[in-house]
Amino acid sequence: MNSHTHYLSALLVLTAVSFPTSLIGIFIKLNLGRINNILPNALSYALFVIMVFFTGYIGIINYSANIYFIIIAFVFSFICIGLELFEGIIIHFIKYRVWIKNIEVHKIIEKKNIFFDIIIIFIGALCEEIIFRQVFFNIAYNIFSINIFIVIILSAFIYAINHIYLGANAVFQKFIVGLIYSLLFVYSSFCIIIPVITHFSQNMILYLLSLKRVEKIN
Repeated sequence: MNSHTHYLSALLVLTAVSFPTSLIGIFIKLNLGRINNILPNALSYALFVIMVFFTGYIGIINYSANIYFIIIAFVFSFICIGLELFEGIIIHFIKYRVWIKNIEVHKIIEKKNIFFDIIIIFIGALCEEIIFRQVFFNIAYNIFSINIFIVIILSAFIYAINHIYLGANAVFQKFIVGLIYSLLFVYSSFCIIIPVITHFSQNMILYLLSLKRVEKIN
């Protein structure tokens, strides 16, 4: 009986953390964008991490990061950006039969409180990786013993679906980078720091590029 209860509660937690988009939507409705456009996302995932922590399903977190994997993680942040751009160009050509000539980074911030923005970007990347890698793999792989490659695909898919509010094309892009985050997590011996580095570095590169765009406009 205890075993059945354990699996049921694990399934409920897995289902809950797999779709935090609704919570993000609530924070967006509260118009938190007046403070920072990326705050609703970071705040939503942070709350999920706190809730999951008290359920015990967060599992044992591996902080032991190999220096080679740290370098690889940073390199993959550029690769992820390149893959997202490549996917966007291909999809645009398929839809409109026209190759994109100029690419601009979307302006994702309104205020120039750079220190606050960096903290929010880090919290968002960290909490997303804890949810979609640490918690998801702990429940799906360690508790339910699902094949690791299936878990990798499911993790990437769930991660992608939660970005549907950015548009259908974003789902495809996030699925690709989600696969990379998951593979880095697995092959680094489930060290959560590695996908966090890639995720955070990728977002920071785009953030810095968006700052340059703001400077040009001003």
